Amino acid sequence: MSVKVLNPNAEVLNKSAALHMNINAAKGLQDVLKTNLGPKGTIKMLVGGAGDIKLTKDGNTLLKEMVSEFPHQR
Repeated sequence: MSVKVLNPNAEVLNKSAALHMNINAAKGLQDVLKTNLGPKGTIKMLVGGAGDIKLTKDGNTLLKEMVSEFPHQR
């Protein structure tokens, strides 16, 4: 017997709704990251929860600093 432990505050969706939400999240990431690429890429300002500010044009830094949550499937 397997036991699943879920965060009681987690959002549980059916598979198709979770897939749709994950696709939309990936498209959003794509929109943010594509404006960083190339010689005409723009600098992004990241503001942390404590109000600290970081300026970056590095896609890797953006991915590390961004908070991403994915829905659980049932």
